[in-house]
Amino acid sequence: MAKKKKKIFLLLAGGTCLTDKEGRIFSVQSAQDIGHWLKQMPELEILSNLQPLFISGEDELVTAAVWEKMVQAITDNFMEADGFVIVSKIDNLLYTGAALSFLLQNFQKTVILTSSQISGTSFVDKKAVIEELRNKQGGLGLRANIINALQIADRPLPSPAIMFGQRLISAIKALPDQQNQLNLLASADGNYWGKVDFGVNLKSGLYFSPHQPDIYKKIKADIFILEDWPGTPWMLTKDNLVKYHGLFIKASPYQPLEKTKQGQIAKWKLPTVIYNRQSVRPIKGAVAISGCTPYVALTKTMWALANAGELADFTSIMQRNLIGEFNN
Repeated sequence: MAKKKKKIFLLLAGGTCLTDKEGRIFSVQSAQDIGHWLKQMPELEILSNLQPLFISGEDELVTAAVWEKMVQAITDNFMEADGFVIVSKIDNLLYTGAALSFLLQNFQKTVILTSSQISGTSFVDKKAVIEELRNKQGGLGLRANIINALQIADRPLPSPAIMFGQRLISAIKALPDQQNQLNLLASADGNYWGKVDFGVNLKSGLYFSPHQPDIYKKIKADIFILEDWPGTPWMLTKDNLVKYHGLFIKASPYQPLEKTKQGQIAKWKLPTVIYNRQSVRPIKGAVAISGCTPYVALTKTMWALANAGELADFTSIMQRNLIGEFNN
């Protein structure tokens, strides 16, 4: 008796560019493109009973609304699915993975994100890069990335993960790897959940939270992001921030903000996060966090503000190590 194929839902939200043997590039701009796009990868149907879902097109921006749409699609199909694979834009993949990690806490089915090495359909400025990738790797990496993701999409993982190149990484630990043309992403703590070697080998002994799932469907986009430079004044007033629900400040490490800037924060009375990955000095009126990636810090802020009615105090939530986002 033939083994029943696992049912994997494939969510498409950009990052779908791939090449065929003639070098033609295919991507998904609308739901009508999915059938032709999948025909370029017939091996996918061998691996699973694939259920594609259109979320957004290749040239659309990946926004908080797109993340909410992903969560809705995942929760709508939870009972039917053996697992979920999300294809989205490489330039937003780390934010997307971090956002889904907070929205789908302790989720009981595996969610794996991946992407092509090239996003968007304006190829004029990417022609040389595409040619180099075709010569060295035979394509844009998406075909292999999806195949690897499908191999483990029905196996348990603690939280959303990113499968890219030869690495499976916790989405809350992923960072760019500028030194590696195949593995564009690395783990912030050097730990990988799996590696590709004649198949995907999962790490044993992964930690699974004993807590029940917490599913959130809202995340806020209206946060003002400010990069601070010591000695450079902020040319902002309270009127400039009236449309925003929070303030996220990227600070320099090891030194506090100038007194004048601390005074501005006190006057604005917005929920404020001050962040540096290495270290950040606490100040009155702001939540100081460090020890996590910038993608995690920002998306956690967006998630916490959007769900304030269901959560405890904003400061304690931001400083709590909810899903292992902070380094030990």
